[in-house]
Amino acid sequence: MTVTYDKYYQKENLFGEPNPELIEFFAEYPNKGKLLDLGCGQGRDAIPLARLGYSVTGIDNSKVGIEQMNQIGQVENLNLVGQVDDIYTFDRFDEFDIILLDSMFHFAKKEKEKEIGLIKKIIGFKKRKFNSFLYSRYGR
Repeated sequence: MTVTYDKYYQKENLFGEPNPELIEFFAEYPNKGKLLDLGCGQGRDAIPLARLGYSVTGIDNSKVGIEQMNQIGQVENLNLVGQVDDIYTFDRFDEFDIILLDSMFHFAKKEKEKEIGLIKKIIGFKKRKFNSFLYSRYGR
């Protein structure tokens, strides 16, 4: 399967630095637990969050992005694991304390139903164990 972002991620750090407010929030958040970063790409958020002490798992469909993130995690000895997977079929949400959705929803007509379905699926899992933080801003 050809993944569009594999081509884009030939440029390292494609989307630049993480949102400073996001990192500031998580730096001050008292519970540094297991964090799931859905649509993590090259690790723009996952890497600095792992540096803050979170145990981070990043899921993305781009093998290139995941490989870049995992390489940095290995070099820096971070508690960071990237997995190539489809975020829409992923269902192990109950393994995580925090689920992060940053800049991945666009709610375009053809994707809107699938994106809303993912949010509902996450909320359904987290109702049983809700100490999560969901964050999403419109993608750039």
